[in-house]
Amino acid sequence: MNFFGHAAVASWTSDSPAVVLGSMLPDFATMSGARIANDAPHEPEIGRGIDIHHATDKAFHQAPVVTGLMRDLDTLLDERGCARGPRRAVAHIGVELLLDGVLVDEPEYRTAYTRAIAHDGTPIWREPDDPARFAMLISRLRAYGVPDDLRDPAKIAQRLARMLAHRPLLAPSPSDLTAIRDALHVYKSRVDVAAETVLRMLRAAP
Repeated sequence: MNFFGHAAVASWTSDSPAVVLGSMLPDFATMSGARIANDAPHEPEIGRGIDIHHATDKAFHQAPVVTGLMRDLDTLLDERGCARGPRRAVAHIGVELLLDGVLVDEPEYRTAYTRAIAHDGTPIWREPDDPARFAMLISRLRAYGVPDDLRDPAKIAQRLARMLAHRPLLAPSPSDLTAIRDALHVYKSRVDVAAETVLRMLRAAP
């Protein structure tokens, strides 16, 4: 799942903003270029949220419904001529972002997310400049609010283009982006239908 999905799942077991923030921190670290100190003594609720993140990811990526969604999106992209590198990345991340686009409509998840990004937690980072990287990201997230753009496959394609642009083997060309936008539009309804099954699977996971 992506960061908003992780906030949603964490909110099932805790109403603590620190726990929900912790559940998003591994994704926020990737987004900001910072690195979490995994074995450090984090604030207990932050640490609990990080643990929830990893448990959620393990269940999510092993679920047949999820691997099926990613495989089928990969096929759609391949049929539209998307190059292998961006195709494989988008088949994975695109499904996650489309799922987040379903979850942003739930008022309880929106509240959990906004409370979490407003929380001034104290995660422990590996490098001296990591706190500044995270602070810059969290400031942008607070200013932006709930990522309602994830409802729109075209906006998801724009996010993916930015996310992959700095990865030479994954960066989509203009023709790849056309294929990605088209495939995401076609595939959105499939993810909308599958979302409830994914959530039931995660609720049942140990």
